Amino acid sequence: MPRKIFIEYGLDFDNHKSGIGRSTEIEYPDGTELRTSEKIHINIKISRYMRLWIGKYVIVISTGNPHFSLKKKQRWNFKIVYGIFGC
Repeated sequence: MPRKIFIEYGLDFDNHKSGIGRSTEIEYPDGTELRTSEKIHINIKISRYMRLWIGKYVIVISTGNPHFSLKKKQRWNFKIVYGIFGC
């Protein structure tokens, strides 16, 4: 399986001191992740999504499968982002 690339724009205090910005995360097949502020081009656009993270709960609405998901995370955060997922 190739690496997965997530590019997100929006309100994200986890990655931006001011809260607003762009972030890129690369997820490798072995499970490791790399966060970067570099611009990376996605060859294949798989889906677009909106993610709302309040406290330990994350709601994702996506053009891919599943179209809607609710996840519980271990850590607390607050994010409202628009993202593009691809390879």
